[in-house]
Amino acid sequence: MKNSFICLKCNSERVLEVIGSNMNQYQKIPLNKWSIKNAVLDRYICADCGYTEEFVQLSESFQKWADKILDRDGGNNDGFV
Repeated sequence: MKNSFICLKCNSERVLEVIGSNMNQYQKIPLNKWSIKNAVLDRYICADCGYTEEFVQLSESFQKWADKILDRDGGNNDGFV
């Protein structure tokens, strides 16, 4: 849906793009236990069937967080840094 703007469920071309913002708490996910670092989400919503997809904006802070998680050796991998 992100690239084609065609719904994967009903093949509708009526897809809405909702660009995420750091100002809206519902458009981000926490990357640490204290919610100081966040990943911002973009959403794609089918206007006909309601199917939704979310994609993380690939910012520099998200890349650093992902690298820390992927390079971790053992230990508790709860998803938080």
